[in-house]
Amino acid sequence: MKAFTLCAMLLFATVATVAQNNTKALNITIFTEGKTPVEAATVELLRAKDSALLKTALSDKTGAAGWESVAAGTYMLRVSAVNFSTYFSAPFTTDGTMAVSLPAVTLLPQNATQMQGVTVTAKKPFIQKLSDRIVVNVESSIISAGSSALDVLERSPGVTVDQNDAISLRGRAGVIIMIDGKPTPMTGADLATYLRGLPSNAIERIDIITNPSARYEAAGNSGIIDIRMKKDQRMGANGTLTAGYGQGVYPKTNAGATYNYRNKKVNIFGNYNYNYRELLNHLFINRNFYDKGVFKGSDDKDNYAAFNINAHAVRAGVDFFPSKKTIVGFVVNSNFSTFARKAEIKTVVNDLQYNPNFSFVSLGTDDNKSDNTIANINFKHSFDSTGREISADVDYGVYNNHSLTRTASSFYNLNGTPKRDDDILDGDQTGKLILRTGKVDYVNPIKGGAKLEAGAKWSLVSSDNDAKFYNVFPSGSINDDTKTNRFYYKEYNNAGYLNVSKEYKKFNMQVGLRGEQTMVRTRQQKGAQAFKNDYFKLFPSAFFNYKLKEDQTLGVSVSRRIDRPGYSQLNPFLFQIDATIYSTGAPNLRPQMTWSYEASYTVKQLNFTLGYSRTTDPQNIVLSKILDVIPTFEIKPGQDSNITVQIPVNLQSSDYFGLTATTPIRISKWWNMVNNLNVFYNHFNGNLGGAQLNNGAPAANIRTTNNFTFKKGWQAELNANYNSGGRYGYMVARGQWALAAGVQKSVLEGKGTLRLNVSDIFWTNRPRAKVVYEGSYVENWHAFRESRVANISFTYRFGNSKVQAARRRTTASEEEARRAGN
Repeated sequence: MKAFTLCAMLLFATVATVAQNNTKALNITIFTEGKTPVEAATVELLRAKDSALLKTALSDKTGAAGWESVAAGTYMLRVSAVNFSTYFSAPFTTDGTMAVSLPAVTLLPQNATQMQGVTVTAKKPFIQKLSDRIVVNVESSIISAGSSALDVLERSPGVTVDQNDAISLRGRAGVIIMIDGKPTPMTGADLATYLRGLPSNAIERIDIITNPSARYEAAGNSGIIDIRMKKDQRMGANGTLTAGYGQGVYPKTNAGATYNYRNKKVNIFGNYNYNYRELLNHLFINRNFYDKGVFKGSDDKDNYAAFNINAHAVRAGVDFFPSKKTIVGFVVNSNFSTFARKAEIKTVVNDLQYNPNFSFVSLGTDDNKSDNTIANINFKHSFDSTGREISADVDYGVYNNHSLTRTASSFYNLNGTPKRDDDILDGDQTGKLILRTGKVDYVNPIKGGAKLEAGAKWSLVSSDNDAKFYNVFPSGSINDDTKTNRFYYKEYNNAGYLNVSKEYKKFNMQVGLRGEQTMVRTRQQKGAQAFKNDYFKLFPSAFFNYKLKEDQTLGVSVSRRIDRPGYSQLNPFLFQIDATIYSTGAPNLRPQMTWSYEASYTVKQLNFTLGYSRTTDPQNIVLSKILDVIPTFEIKPGQDSNITVQIPVNLQSSDYFGLTATTPIRISKWWNMVNNLNVFYNHFNGNLGGAQLNNGAPAANIRTTNNFTFKKGWQAELNANYNSGGRYGYMVARGQWALAAGVQKSVLEGKGTLRLNVSDIFWTNRPRAKVVYEGSYVENWHAFRESRVANISFTYRFGNSKVQAARRRTTASEEEARRAGN
């Protein structure tokens, strides 16, 4: 701890020292067409010869921005603000000794004609609040260097990750995780493993969309998180090389390379990233059992789990431009990873007087291998210059997983002598998921500022999961037919949507309707059980924005959404965590439906959003006595009867009330701050085994991001966040906070970047919670995770610096890919 504290003090001392050396000035003022000053516009100083970013500033209330010191040289400016077109200045020269005041800049509305032919590569702010989303520019974050994708998500505004690795947005579960516009088929532990193996240097940005339109998949109770991978848009041949090392309790390394070649007829691109991470999760659990309120015993668990991830991610593709109006593209994304876990779980079982009765130790190992490949063919054609276009995508993906597990438990009396024979369970599990999807989208502008969007999609997802379990004895292994099973799943989904939007002088509006037909078929080998569920749902949406003044906008929106169960959540396999804890899925789990309402107010760069949503049949991971869920479960002689199982269930309903504020502030010409506040209240209704739930709790997430820009290519970043906890079904989480800091130096004439950062400096980001099933079960837990890590990374950029307009790819398999790991 002393070493990390000293490191932080030295960092801040360096920041202060550099700040005191600024002496000169470069000034500019930004206005609208109506001569209104633009506050919090992002102003970037670029070196003219290679467009390398040197400094960043935000304009103040008068529209003024600038820097205290600029060395002699030739530069240009890039100025951007929400709802305005980006402005690029002509090159200018300063001798570094005299203060320079540049001509005032007039920003044009976003749909106005932009200057043609001037494009540069420049750093964006780490967090941007746009009209329909929050954008986290991962490349711009010093602290994100050397981290994993999951680490970056945990530091994003409104995003939390719980003890089961479930990701929630603004206090609500049911978020859709997309990769390059298509939902990943993984959730839960599988998704967390994938995101831990995906290095941050492979990510360009993360889009957080809380109320999507009808064009997006109807899935996502709390919204969409879209992780956009890097793709170089510069003309000619260019790319990047990255390498990094991190040290927490255990080491971490990452390396990657991107390559891009683009001319007027073809764009060839590809990247490779490798990530190795050793991690820990030290979990302490106190469990208390009751029968109609009468105490029936307790136990205390000390679970120390260490695991490592070796992950390789490969992406390759090509775009052809047969004409100026047509693009045909091919993309292949593959991920190969191994996951190894070793856990030691020490349990002390207490009697009715809370005194130790006996103990047992469970050793758990997991050797997991997975490979995922998805191929995409895409087409886009523009009919004319009005924006009328059609696009189509076809995806085919295969997700394979193989896992070998062992859980070995030894039981002891208080004097250390064996209580009974060891309990050893081996598992051999394989899974294969295949997705086939296709979609087509059409955009047709209409006279008078209106636009029509229409589209259709179809998908077929099938999975085959085979799990074999064996009880191990000194004489050999015997198949455990109470756990061995095979599960087949098929889902057909057909969807269509229609969006109509219209822009007026003072306001704009959009209404949409999406319809989705779903047919589900499941079958499990054990007991020859089959399940069928067919349904058709409509998902309307409407958005309205009114411009009160030039810099003030009022907006309202409403939409209906659905969250289908993840594929693994329906899987009835029974997995052993230790001798008294299991987990399983629920084939009869129903989708949850949500109506979401939002009202927002934007003044300059400040944004405030009020939200309310109501969800029926909300899905929640709960704990239950195993005999209540699986009456045929066999409790062996001498075995503790207080056995629980984690299982997804549908509660009756949940209500969410929330206020979100995004407030960028320019403290000085070298210090920019972005603050995010999310205050919300969650209320749940449900009943599990007679444990009635009708309760709610307030909560708050507060995050501040501070960026410091100094001379000679130095930059620094300081982030702090606080999460007060809150209620999530039967669980109430406690508060936690973290502080992170980093510095960056531009080297090799702007082509190289060296970064050093420390996350969770004081190791305070420790989750804690209490779970209560009235009259039945009470659990208290807290965990130590490897959130404090020091990282050093280096990035080198090579090739042409001239940028071509980026092409956004949203492939067909968005929703299916997200759910495959559930």
